[in-house]
Amino acid sequence: MRYINNIEDYREWKKEHSPVYLESKKGKIEIACMNTVLIKRDLIKPNNWNPNYVSKDKMEQLEDSIKISGFCFPSVVYFDEDFEMFVISDGAHRFKMGGADWFGFEYAPCVIRDFDENQRMIATVQFNKARGVHQVDLDADIIRSLIEQGMNEAEISDRFKIDLETVMRYKSLTGIRELFKNQVYSNSWSVIQKED
Repeated sequence: MRYINNIEDYREWKKEHSPVYLESKKGKIEIACMNTVLIKRDLIKPNNWNPNYVSKDKMEQLEDSIKISGFCFPSVVYFDEDFEMFVISDGAHRFKMGGADWFGFEYAPCVIRDFDENQRMIATVQFNKARGVHQVDLDADIIRSLIEQGMNEAEISDRFKIDLETVMRYKSLTGIRELFKNQVYSNSWSVIQKED
């Protein structure tokens, strides 16, 4: 098992890292969980865009699950060069469960991904939706952020598997006039002349 205690350990791991792939009928798929590492907890922070909330009773269920079955699922993180920290894309509640209020682990089991800014947010939403625990009402903030970073509505629709109308509805929830500045609008009504 590989331990990451500091940034130098991470840079060493990155040089030596060798992804594992399996062939599938959909093409080659990386089996990222084969490269789980243990990262010192003080090198990790949650992201600030995850629209997922877990109630206290669900956290207690997670605790029971870990006690009975073990810690089976690593958190997914990426390394943020600006902060020199790992940021969680998926598994924030599992990470929290390992903290001082719950198990008090010194390390967190993680899979490190090399995500750009768009991929980070998209991955978080996709992981949440795949588990059926995503809070839909906060999608608008993520969609606003992706548009501000240069993604267009069609790309967002494709990545999140939602229709364009839903993307537009989320945009309108943000109240940001800038997001609509290049839109072409149709008339909401038209005049028809009726003969007597």
